[in-house]
Amino acid sequence: MLGKVQAAPQSELTPLHPRSPYGVAEVYGHRITVNYRESYSLYAVKGMLLNHESPLLGLEFLRRKVANGVAQTALDLDSELRLGNLDAGEDWGFAAHCVRAMLLMLQQDEPDDYVIATGKTHSSRALVANASSAVSGSMTANDIS
Repeated sequence: MLGKVQAAPQSELTPLHPRSPYGVAEVYGHRITVNYRESYSLYAVKGMLLNHESPLLGLEFLRRKVANGVAQTALDLDSELRLGNLDAGEDWGFAAHCVRAMLLMLQQDEPDDYVIATGKTHSSRALVANASSAVSGSMTANDIS
């Protein structure tokens, strides 16, 4: 939904600028929720969940890709982990915490919209370093490209 943001951290006031069909669909869901809330006085809330982790995510998601790549390297099943911009930063939460936030949203006296996030940004480089140290030095900086 937020797509090409101009400032961090994002808030409920951050302009919506989706950069994918998925983002456009999310913006539609947001706008229709606001429309029904305002037009028909429905109790309708919308959570804008930033990146969040779940054991159900596929290997195409960065955190799972890194965990799998580091494990493969530690087991000598692969010799390198290929990633994009290692300095890219993201806010990563946990899906169960997002569900708790959604429950709390529904318990408010007045409906509103919320950004669900940790408020902390972590780089891909830090993720790889932490994952690597968890398997005690199975990768070096030269293995990351």
